[in-house]
Amino acid sequence: MNPARPIFVMACALAACASPSAQERAGAATTIGPVNPNIYEVAPEQIPPEEQQIPFVEVNGTATVEVPTDQAQVSFAVETRAAGAAEASSANATLMTRVLAALRGANLPGLEVETFGYSLQPQYATDTQRVRSIAGYVAYNNVRATIDDVNQVGRVIDVAIGAGANQVAAIAFVASDVEPARAEALAEAVGNARAQAEVIARELGFELGAPLEIRGGADRPMPIMMEAMRAVQVSDATPIEAGDQQVSANVSVRFALGRALSAR
Repeated sequence: MNPARPIFVMACALAACASPSAQERAGAATTIGPVNPNIYEVAPEQIPPEEQQIPFVEVNGTATVEVPTDQAQVSFAVETRAAGAAEASSANATLMTRVLAALRGANLPGLEVETFGYSLQPQYATDTQRVRSIAGYVAYNNVRATIDDVNQVGRVIDVAIGAGANQVAAIAFVASDVEPARAEALAEAVGNARAQAEVIARELGFELGAPLEIRGGADRPMPIMMEAMRAVQVSDATPIEAGDQQVSANVSVRFALGRALSAR
């Protein structure tokens, strides 16, 4: 017996599709009953490729690559208080000028400095009658120092604190170029996905075919942040150690199943 060829059924109710008969046009009563469908056979090669289901296997691949940090960013704050706004602002400007000069004169590798986040705010006090009044003013200004040698972070802190900075707001370590690590992580993730797909296909008795679809990518790592240190005391060569950033990649790949393997 020859195997039956796949067929697709397309039905049309003849009574609904046909033109009205002469009797119907004349107003004669019409009896509507079950209508046999028209059946057409469509060869598989006539089915549009996008409507044919291709057997596939879909897998997820992941990878993580570590990249050493080679840049450090240290943010300092200069805080000054005085009875008047002008005095607090002037004292802050004097200290910040001293801090900037000390950093720039310390011969730090690849040093870049910028100030940000200046503020001047009144400080209130409440008397025994619960009446609030301005008791003074506090001025804040911040400076961020970026250097190309993570081993010099302790020295940066000591220089800034020694010149008048009284808060270390944040310390962050970053890799200046993460693109090679992202490419490596992505390649490993794709290889991991392919290895999984090959095992699955082989155990199902098929060769692994071409990739049909891929989604995903590699992330850009966040800076490694250290806990902010407040009211830092000056110390010789403050020890600070940098870590490695992690670059992660995740992909989802759909592979076609190839030819059936010969019996093992």
